Formats: sequence, structure tokens, C-alpha cells
Amino acid sequence: MDRGAESEREGEGSGSPSSVEVHRLEFGVDWPPWHAAAFLVEADEPLLVDAGVPGATGDEELRDGLAAHDRTPEEVAHVLLTHPHSDHIGQVPTLREAGAAVHTARMTRERLSRDPEDLAAGVRETGEGAGLPPEELDEHVERALSSLERNRRLMPPDEIDHAFTYGESFEAGGLTFEPVHTPGHQEGHACFELALPEGTALFSGDVLVEPFRSAALNVGLDRGAYDAIDDFYAAYDRLDAREADWVYPGHGHPFTVYRKVLANSREALDDLLADVRGAVADVGPASPLDVTRARVDRLDHPAPLLDTLGALGTLDRLGDVTFEWDGGVRRYRTI
Repeated sequence: MDRGAESEREGEGSGSPSSVEVHRLEFGVDWPPWHAAAFLVEADEPLLVDAGVPGATGDEELRDGLAAHDRTPEEVAHVLLTHPHSDHIGQVPTLREAGAAVHTARMTRERLSRDPEDLAAGVRETGEGAGLPPEELDEHVERALSSLERNRRLMPPDEIDHAFTYGESFEAGGLTFEPVHTPGHQEGHACFELALPEGTALFSGDVLVEPFRSAALNVGLDRGAYDAIDDFYAAYDRLDAREADWVYPGHGHPFTVYRKVLANSREALDDLLADVRGAVADVGPASPLDVTRARVDRLDHPAPLLDTLGALGTLDRLGDVTFEWDGGVRRYRTI
């Protein structure tokens, strides 16, 4: 197994499947952790799990990464996609043009088919309730529409060869994969479980990463944003019912300490809930935007606000906080 740069973190480099070779390909991104990973699986028909970043640099990184293992894009027969974020679907056009079949969740295809006007209305509805001022709300709407347009360009819904349903395994490259629905970071997010004679490999995308917990982006600032942390817990519950001997994440490096990383990830969600509840206690009654500002120093990315919205939804369901409408804005306080 090729893991790129070596690391001494616990659980890395302690074995990999002997019956199937898995090689890590790394792509640079402009935000922490400064890279994304895809995995070349040497099956009967070679396949990739995830597809790197868009653009000329991503194309070069894809070709160089494959060449390091004596492969070209034309030899990749299948690409399995964990979720439709640009750092994971960026080179789908190159792979499609080279002849690869695209596999992604039916939920993802449906999301890519979203009516832009309905998406804009959902973002405005959620953003207004969160307390965003008009100029910031306009930016969020534009961001959501631009993201949808970009993702459709990278992966047109009608060019998806196989839109799988959760609960049904499928074959790619002579291997059988079981997709596991793991929302929270993205509502249709899939992990791919691969049972091998010597153990189980899990391609975990962004739902299970060793160094950190990915943000609860889920549906973005759309309707349903307040369900993101509940969805994340549901994802961890599904993974907790499974075992994995080798985990291949979308960021960081492969690891074998599955139970430890799962426990740490769940603890990170618990810490987020405690942090948001503490902020509500300090500044409430307060809008979700004000709660977020009490938690973090900078708001130059939607992730902290989306984490806050998801946490408030869970805390409300648990009976730890409640809110009242004030001029179209939610005002939260502790109970």
C-alpha cells in the first residue's frame, strides 16, 4: 500500500489487505488539511475511490499519481464517489472521457438535479432564520448556486452510470462493495465496505478521518440544516455496528485503529454540542449567527455556522435549548 508521506501516528503502516492492492493518490487543496486523497484499487478492472480536485493541477496530479503505479486514466474502469464535494469529484470529467463508469448514490444524483430556484429559496429561508443580514445572505445564495452549477458541470446527473441505493451491494471491477449511508458532512455521503478474505476495508470519505472531524456541511444552508448533527450521529451509529480492519479516508492517511477514531469522532460531536450550548448560555437569547460569533473568531467560511445550526437542532430535540421567532429570526436560549 502506498501512503504518500510516512507518519508515525498510531495505527498507520500496520498492514493492508494482501489480496487487493490499494494505493493512495494525493491532491493539493487551498484549505486545511491542504490535501485530499483518492484511492486506486488494483481490481480485475482497476478502479478509483473518489477523483481528486478539478482543474489543470488536479489533472496533472491524477496522471502523476496513476503513473507512479504504472497506470493511466484510460486504464481506470470505474470511479466510486463518496460524496459530491469538488475535492472528491474534480477529475470525473477526465475519467469519464477516458472511459470510466461513474458510481455514486441515488441521493447524490437527486441532489445534483435540484431546482436552482428552490435551492435559492431554501437558503434564503434558513439564512434569514439564522440572523444573516441581507448582504451576507446574498453571498450564501450565490455560493450555493455556484456550487450546484460547478458540481453539475463536473458530474452531470445524466452521465452517472450507476446510482446505487443504500442497502444494496454492487459490483465494480470484479469486487463487491456495500455502500453505507453516512450523512452529516454531506447528506448523501457513502462509505464503501469491501469484504476480503483477510478482513474488511472501509473507504470512509470525509465521515471518518483520523486527525479531525469534518464539518457538518450536510445540506449547506438549505432546509434541513438543523438536522446535520443528528445525521452525523446516525452515521457513526451505522459505522459502530460494523468492523473495519483497514480504513482509507478522504483526508489524512489510512489507519487501522477503527474503533479509536470512531470514538474520537463521536466525542468531537459531543464537544461541539457542549460548546454551542455554552455559547447559548453566555449570549442567549441569540440568533444562530450570534451564537456562532460567540464560538469562533472568524466567519470567512460557512462551516462554523453550519456546525452551529446542526448542533442547535440536536440540542433543541434533546430539550437543552429552545427558540422563539423574533422578526423572522430564531432566538435561542437554554432551558
